[in-house]
Amino acid sequence: RNRANHTPRVVKMSNEPENQMREVHLPQGGMSAEQKLQQMKAKVATQMMRAVKDTEKAIDDEIHTLDNLNKTDLENIRRKRMLEMKKKSEKMSEWRQKGHGTYTELFDQKQWFEEVKANERTICLFYRNTTNASDKFTQILDKHLQELAHKHMETRFLKLNAEKSPFLAQKLNIVLLPTILCTKDNFTHDRIEGFDPLGGTESFTTETLRARLGKKKNIDFDPLVDKPLQAGKRMYHTATSNKTGKSIYASKIAQLGDDDDWDDISD
Repeated sequence: RNRANHTPRVVKMSNEPENQMREVHLPQGGMSAEQKLQQMKAKVATQMMRAVKDTEKAIDDEIHTLDNLNKTDLENIRRKRMLEMKKKSEKMSEWRQKGHGTYTELFDQKQWFEEVKANERTICLFYRNTTNASDKFTQILDKHLQELAHKHMETRFLKLNAEKSPFLAQKLNIVLLPTILCTKDNFTHDRIEGFDPLGGTESFTTETLRARLGKKKNIDFDPLVDKPLQAGKRMYHTATSNKTGKSIYASKIAQLGDDDDWDDISD
């Protein structure tokens, strides 16, 4: 019988009322769902085996290369490694001279501007001295930032009272306090306002803050190695309003250059 001209049989479900009977098209020689699943599993297994073999081959090639290194090759590798270590040591020395590795309190907005210009990356906590919850939040962030400053020499960690820098707070749209403002290559790069981006809890861990800062490349961070932990109770309020700032969120990215708007700071 010519299958192309064969009309599928229609079966009426006898256990349904006549007016609700539905049509069921029986398969005409196609694969069942179980067969399709088995075929998919076989295909995945084949792909995995191919990936394993490719990895093994790459490892074997690397071992072969290492086994066949001559004295000159080994000396070149050693020289390259020594050069990398020297550059890293010089960079660490430069960072220490600039204050990296410490969590530094600034006294005015001019100091902040100088730090941003002098360092590739900065992380600054803008806060206000109060007797309410904001002061408690600041103390919690102080503890975590102090620890991170010691772990991440590559970034300059700073702290500045927003009330002592009203022009800067307004220029950078610092509206909620405390706020962590991050710069990179003379640009505002990222900000964390209150505790909501950290899970909305005052008992977040240093690793949680570390992961959040690393996500935007404010510090060097490998998410496969450093996994943050989150625990604690939810808080109702995470920040207080900054009366000196203006609630302008049209653009939170500003270039910190030498234009006229910054004359108040750089002079």
